[in-house]
Amino acid sequence: MIDEFSKFHPVINMIFYVIVLSITMFQMQAGLILVSFVCGLLYHLYLKKREGISYLGMIVVVFFATAMINPLFSHKGATLLFYLPWGNPVTKESLIYGGSLAIMVCGTLLWFSSMNEVITHDKLIEIIGRIFPHFALLLSMIFRFVPKYIRQVKKIHFAQKALGKRKKGWRNQLKSGFEAFSITTTWALENSVDTADSMRARGYGVGKRTTYHNYPFTLRDGMVFLWIALWTGVVVFEKMYGNVGTVYYPFYRVKGQWFTYGAYALLCLTPILINLEEAYRWHRLQSKI
Repeated sequence: MIDEFSKFHPVINMIFYVIVLSITMFQMQAGLILVSFVCGLLYHLYLKKREGISYLGMIVVVFFATAMINPLFSHKGATLLFYLPWGNPVTKESLIYGGSLAIMVCGTLLWFSSMNEVITHDKLIEIIGRIFPHFALLLSMIFRFVPKYIRQVKKIHFAQKALGKRKKGWRNQLKSGFEAFSITTTWALENSVDTADSMRARGYGVGKRTTYHNYPFTLRDGMVFLWIALWTGVVVFEKMYGNVGTVYYPFYRVKGQWFTYGAYALLCLTPILINLEEAYRWHRLQSKI
């Protein structure tokens, strides 16, 4: 699916994900964690549609596994619920903390999933290349080499199979695997020498390095940056002055304001709001035809 947020400048995409992931991972205020999880889930489903539903199965498993770990090992809390068969107490506060931790972990996974779709390899290289050009070049070569290496391994396996060298039995399989690894490593070393000779012949490193940037910073990028900065400032201000917070032990208490939750929701929903605005504009233009 075409995502309008993905068309923004890579720096805007990166700033958004750094802020959202930082707020999600480095604080445990229950309301903010829940907002982040819900918004991350919505954007994940918006991007991947039916393909994203299968990923949710893994999210459910991670949620229950994470939520159950804390009550098994942490027995803090003043509200006793029951005892486990081996005698360890389970408290309401430890269950709530485990659930909050599970929501935080699952929300983080959902945001990383959408980040993988939005910030592609070329965008990552664009961001890094401005600061560390040599590292960006190395990174781009790695991104190119890894799939090329995998394709070469598959070719060698097919060739071994055609020649009848891939026989049954773990010893024969291990021997064929080592042989394929040796052949592929030799091929990779030869390929790297050829690449270095080609770069030297083209004059790499002789003069000052120039770069090509395919992502101009436009007015709408600036407007979205101000939007992100506004709601981030609100959330950080409320957090710094203690207007939002959660105490889990010995008693569970939540301190929060709907205004803060709304501000953070607007921040997290930025990609979806951009897509909705673009869809509305598109339908309006179609209606004028």
